[in-house]
Amino acid sequence: MIGILFPRSAQQAAKLVLAAVRRSVTHGQASAIARADDSAPSIRVAVDLPDAWGDELVAWLRAGARKLVVFGRVPAALADSLGWRYAEFPAELEAASRSEPAPSREFRASRAAVEYGEAAAVLGARAWARPFERFDFADEWNNLGYGAIRADGSCWSIAQGRDAGVAELAALTIDGARHSSYAALADVGASSVLWFNRAVGPCDSYEWRVVENFLSGYRADSLPCQPVLSEIPYGYDAAITSRLDCDEDVESARDLYMLYRHLNIPFTLAVHTVNLADERNHPILRELLEHGGAVLSHTASHAPNWGGSYEAALHEGTHSANLLHGVTGRRVRYAVSPFHQSPDYALRALADGGYIGCVGGIIRNDPEFVLARGGELAGMPHGFIGHSQQCMLHGECMLAEGDALAVFKQAFDQAFQTGTLFGYLDHPFSPRYAYGWPDEPTRVAAHRAFLDYLSTRASKPLFLHEEAALDFLLQRSRVQVRETGGAFSVTLPDRYGADGLQVGIEYKRRLLPCVTEAALS
Repeated sequence: MIGILFPRSAQQAAKLVLAAVRRSVTHGQASAIARADDSAPSIRVAVDLPDAWGDELVAWLRAGARKLVVFGRVPAALADSLGWRYAEFPAELEAASRSEPAPSREFRASRAAVEYGEAAAVLGARAWARPFERFDFADEWNNLGYGAIRADGSCWSIAQGRDAGVAELAALTIDGARHSSYAALADVGASSVLWFNRAVGPCDSYEWRVVENFLSGYRADSLPCQPVLSEIPYGYDAAITSRLDCDEDVESARDLYMLYRHLNIPFTLAVHTVNLADERNHPILRELLEHGGAVLSHTASHAPNWGGSYEAALHEGTHSANLLHGVTGRRVRYAVSPFHQSPDYALRALADGGYIGCVGGIIRNDPEFVLARGGELAGMPHGFIGHSQQCMLHGECMLAEGDALAVFKQAFDQAFQTGTLFGYLDHPFSPRYAYGWPDEPTRVAAHRAFLDYLSTRASKPLFLHEEAALDFLLQRSRVQVRETGGAFSVTLPDRYGADGLQVGIEYKRRLLPCVTEAALS
């Protein structure tokens, strides 16, 4: 069991952290705990604790062999026991944390960045470098998938100036010059502490893998470990899903559809149902489903923010589902957010309208829906899931200089290295807009080249259509892990494995398949 410890002032961040931890270790293996809970488990996640809680936190650490993850502020007593000094943030930090918009076929990034050092390799980090903010299309999309680190005092902000010395895993830099520590790993007595200088930690980034590795395998011979569920189905080393969002047309997806069908790679269309008024867009949907593809809802009118209210979002979701069912005869269970905007009221409307999941996530808005791991969401009912897919394979995002696909390859490499289910998207052409592609043959060739890269970069990749990928995440979210007397048992949901996919479970540096009533010790 993992205890999430936080004061009232940090409850917004703690709600997001608790959901993120549960997406990794299962719902039942993490819960909020009280400050004075002396029966609390031997693994804790502390979220933005005040200095007044520091002495007892240090005492808890020294009372046994324990693991502590600290997100945000480090209480003074803990910092003193670790020898971590206070550091001043530079006056230019807030300005340096922001990026200008990206011009077509280029990217832009903030001057402020996080840079990982060699010491981070012990927790699986590479020589990672990520800006606080990054854009690949205007000021909207970050094709590398992570959210924004702010310098504004919010829960998404860098928290405090600290110098962790030799314990530092990652540093805050501006124009390459180091200014403060961003992440660190250190020991207190027989216990270990992992720190990220942000109240929500890296819950919106591939860097979350560092947290999972700390929980599941760090110092496995002497410290408690917690099983972590893999986001890649067991037996594969990568999982990939792609789709076209049919904003203005459907039938013009045919050339790409035929490429994917020729390569035997599952294909997905997310349909804005205004397009169904033109019956020429109906046959491709039926043909796609007959050949094992998937159709998702992309709302009824593609309204920004789902129309701006719960009531509008409920109409957008239910009307779209009804129209798609009328054309295809299939129930639509998942939706793709218009513009990837996914406000809380829209997600609740989808759940109330009979959907069981949503795809969205974009750096521009709704930061709580930029998810390092897919699964259940903070504040949402059990059985409804979300998945972030911010990689947009558009002509505007193909680099004008060097390898045009370099950013997309980097996005997949990050996912591959961190065991992340990778999703990317494009759009069918319309008479109005071709998404930066000069013509269809150029676009088909770019997709073919990217698929070739994916197939060769991983030794055993799994290509899934969107519905199958989300079904796997839903099954994963229903796996239960329980701890009794220092051992863990696994209980699997109904129909687990019916699609031939098993969830992998990582524990003490081993990767095993989840099987009925499996025991780990």
